[in-house]
Amino acid sequence: MADFTVRPSLADLEEYEVETIDADIIVNANESNYNLPGEVRRDIVAKTAEFAFNRYPPMKCENLCAAIAKSLGIDADKVRVGNGSSELLQMACYAFGGPGRKIAVPYPSFSMYGVYAQMSDSEVLRYPLNVEGYLDAGAVLQFCADNRPDLLIINNPNNPTGNYNPLPVVEKIIAGAGCPVIVDEAYMEFAKGEGVDPRDLRPLDQLKLVAGSALALLYKYSNFLVYKTFSKAYSMAGMRVGYAVGSSLMTGILGKTLLPYHVNAYSLLCAMECYGHRDAFAPQIAEIRSQRDLMAQNLADMGMRVWPSQTNFLCYRPEGRLQEALARAYDKKYGPGNLSQASKAGKFLFKYMLEQKVLLRDFTEHPALQGCIRESIGLPEENGIILSKLRNICREILGSEAI
Repeated sequence: MADFTVRPSLADLEEYEVETIDADIIVNANESNYNLPGEVRRDIVAKTAEFAFNRYPPMKCENLCAAIAKSLGIDADKVRVGNGSSELLQMACYAFGGPGRKIAVPYPSFSMYGVYAQMSDSEVLRYPLNVEGYLDAGAVLQFCADNRPDLLIINNPNNPTGNYNPLPVVEKIIAGAGCPVIVDEAYMEFAKGEGVDPRDLRPLDQLKLVAGSALALLYKYSNFLVYKTFSKAYSMAGMRVGYAVGSSLMTGILGKTLLPYHVNAYSLLCAMECYGHRDAFAPQIAEIRSQRDLMAQNLADMGMRVWPSQTNFLCYRPEGRLQEALARAYDKKYGPGNLSQASKAGKFLFKYMLEQKVLLRDFTEHPALQGCIRESIGLPEENGIILSKLRNICREILGSEAI
């Protein structure tokens, strides 16, 4: 067989993988466990009957770009749509990165940032978040001054820790970074951020859409893009649609990397219906927020450290005597191995929940998040089952020191 070679930047790159099992409750991928609201589904079904499967989609997703732009009170050329925000992240790395160029990504954060940067033959620079998972604006700006990246990526709220960074923190970074900035706001709909530019004279309904988001800075800076997705708050992970908003300069550069007809027409149809019915999602977004806070309190009462979250997921790990007891249980069941105590404790819970047909996300061996589990917020009844199973195993492991 002939030998084949690939670009050096891809040689050591591993395919992205997550656990996939036949689980009863799936809360590992930060999807919404809520399907589309009934009125949205009905409209999509009605339009499907007359859908022109034989025609190409709008070449540059002009229909959805126009709808998003109208809602924000901006020109349509300030919006670009992609196959999930992931495609747009990858394309931005191609646009602003490349051989001899540097892309700065947060750590710990979404692992694919580094992958996209590496795929573009860029040098990957990882700047640290603080111990709680928040951005330190001064430290980020010093990092930029020392390393001079060609592109800086911010994740707000941050995945996998869930932290929301207030608008003034993000603005300070955008203003002083000295390079293009991407603000990935995949989970912003679950945050309760505040703040707009007092000089922004757009109508109140448009200002409400951007409050607390870097979208509120569109009239002040031209060096950044805000990324949004339909996969989280809008229950459309299966359709793969996301979008970027920024200055005409930034979206023009991003647009050069996008192929014609790159988003399929049916996904655009569904996204148009969802975006036109944004208010229909408000009740389930509010319920996810409420369930998240309730889940966080219950986990803390069990003896977990829970990261502060303004997303549709929680990051947590066993601490103290619970961690010690779970680590001992891991050794007894799986052998001592080389994991840290924190990793053993988290891994025991993860494996136990797998046996119970509950799929969580395993971060237990992550260097900066040892022992951590990430859990998407499911339906109320699913959340109740998860809490019951976790509480029962923790009680069993602790014995007389019951929770």
